[in-house]
Amino acid sequence: MENVIRSRSTGKSVINGIYETRKVLLKVGTESVTKYFKQRPGVDRRYRIEKSALQRLRGVAGFPQLIRSADTSRLLEMSRLPGASVKALSERNLRDLSAIVEKMLSAGVARHSLPLRDILVDAEGNIGLVDFERATLRSRIWRPDWSIAKTVTRYHLYRLFAEQQPQLLNPEQWKLVNLGGKLKNPVGLFHAWTKSLRKPA
Repeated sequence: MENVIRSRSTGKSVINGIYETRKVLLKVGTESVTKYFKQRPGVDRRYRIEKSALQRLRGVAGFPQLIRSADTSRLLEMSRLPGASVKALSERNLRDLSAIVEKMLSAGVARHSLPLRDILVDAEGNIGLVDFERATLRSRIWRPDWSIAKTVTRYHLYRLFAEQQPQLLNPEQWKLVNLGGKLKNPVGLFHAWTKSLRKPA
């Protein structure tokens, strides 16, 4: 008999512990998840980014913990977070998500997006965040792309607030959401946002 776990936000299923896309194959166990990166354009970069992101997030609650990696086969085994993706996030969920996003940025990891499918909520309402192959990592020297990456991450966080619990956003956060809605690329978003901060109130 098939064991099916269906995502409540995307409708996609883990069947008998296997989840597969064009880019990855996930084997979901009771305690860990093994992720194989398929041979696709950019595969080595995506593998290295996720591995490095998990290494930076070691010991930080709310994120998978890297158990082992195999560079030759592009395999990552990480702890399995409890919970599942959901269609709606409560005020508590979003406040907790904001806190772990700030911890993530402090660890030097910025995400290019925050889709609901990557946000897990367990039975007690605890939040977890998975999937880091599309991220920017802070380098040892200051570079403007890190400031841009942090702004993009916060834009996606506040966009979730606007969609789910808009009353939680303050005027400055709304400003970033509105700017991001008008712009299609992160560089343009960053420049427009910094320019708006220089305008007199």
